Amino acid sequence: MRCSFSVLTATALALLPFAQAAKEVFAHFIVGNAPNYDMSDWQDDFRLAQDASIDGFVLNIASQDASNDNSLANAFRAANAANFKLFFSFDYSSQAPWSKDAVTALINRWANERSYFKPDNTYRPLVSTFEGPDHAEDWHDIKAKTNCLFIPDWSSLGAANAATTAGSVADGLFSFDAWPKGPSAMTTEVDEQYRTALNGRPYIMPVAGWFYTNLPGWNKNWLWKGDELWDTRWQQVIDFQPDFVEILTWNDYGESHYIGPVREKSLGLFQSGNAPLNYAENMPHDGWRKLLPYYIQQYKQGGKVQPTTPTTSTIIAPTATAITTVIRTLTTIVTAPASSQTLVVAFKAAKVVVAQENPVVKEEAVVAYYRTNPAKACNNGGTTGNDPNYQLVYPPEDLLQDNIFFTALLAEPADISVSIGGKDQNAMFSKKMPQVGGAGIYSGKVLFTNSTGDVVVSVSRTLEDGTTLLIAQAKGGPSITTDCVGGMVNWNPAVISS
Repeated sequence: MRCSFSVLTATALALLPFAQAAKEVFAHFIVGNAPNYDMSDWQDDFRLAQDASIDGFVLNIASQDASNDNSLANAFRAANAANFKLFFSFDYSSQAPWSKDAVTALINRWANERSYFKPDNTYRPLVSTFEGPDHAEDWHDIKAKTNCLFIPDWSSLGAANAATTAGSVADGLFSFDAWPKGPSAMTTEVDEQYRTALNGRPYIMPVAGWFYTNLPGWNKNWLWKGDELWDTRWQQVIDFQPDFVEILTWNDYGESHYIGPVREKSLGLFQSGNAPLNYAENMPHDGWRKLLPYYIQQYKQGGKVQPTTPTTSTIIAPTATAITTVIRTLTTIVTAPASSQTLVVAFKAAKVVVAQENPVVKEEAVVAYYRTNPAKACNNGGTTGNDPNYQLVYPPEDLLQDNIFFTALLAEPADISVSIGGKDQNAMFSKKMPQVGGAGIYSGKVLFTNSTGDVVVSVSRTLEDGTTLLIAQAKGGPSITTDCVGGMVNWNPAVISS
């Protein structure tokens, strides 16, 4: 009998321990929120994700969603053209459980697409779930008929039980435990439990920036602590070095942990879920993508410094139409023309390539996020801190502080300033995680309880001659106000970036 090389290779590799040559980062995408997407929406989302160094999307699909066929056809067509990766997460919770025949048919229909993700050295299509452990036995047959690499989310069981359920049918596990429970900060305790339970099988580590939901129609109205979570969790990823990373999420507007654009055509869930306010409208989270290329590079490189690359800074001119100044970034004087010691900076931002190489920072930037209502400004909407169905409940203000949180990626130390309504808030960096010399992540926070107005976050550096250089600035987000939509505090933050 003759067998093709690919069949023999796949069979042999399936018997070997998991070996992942290149780490990948994915974003969880709710297909049910995209029934009105056209091809340009898929193309735009994939482009934005690739700009942020995200490798692909995990397509969450519900069993009774009539839009699945059209959405998947458009998604794979766009992904094939963009060289963007996709794989399925079968949602067993949002509607009805999936039948094993339907799961098998969908995998076999789409797994041969060029864009369907098959981890290095396995040649097997990766498949995940959102819950569904009651149907774990189905996966023996599904795996036999599809040759899929099965990495479900069975977080409801806990790591140890999930790893052994149905005779250890899971080839690895994904955890949905991306948020701290209560007022404590996020740790990697749960991630360590998964690593121990899996004993060498692959683990997908979750990362999220926020969680707030108020959808009474689906019995959901709680929040988890999101303060400082996004940057903290990425540092944990860099240190923990999981096999894969899954961002929660690209477009789950109902739970406020989206990092993709807010598309009006995707906000119908606020009506179907009987939300008392549309807490995602005009509340961008795009800024959380700004530092992803840096974080993802650090994760993929194991947190180690790689060969040097030229560094760029975005030089932002003051309000005058043009100024003449000496600009020094790092230790190098940048001049134009070469014979001159001055550089004319136009009103538009200009990219300046710095002669001195920096091994970590390719572009200096700043990100900030904040809630637009002080916690005590209005009614809390009945929202609880923690899920009342199974957790100890806290007042929401015990989990979320009235602070503007800011993070800067810098090539060397600089100063931070925050203004609210034009008034300086005496901000300063309180946490510094430089990787080489003074280069790396700088962060801090400033209280906004008694202030209202537009938020502007600026990073500047003072030169040896006393000149102050504006390095990066984040602004343009919604104002902080005590006027609450629907008379209730919006616990969802706005995110701005340079």
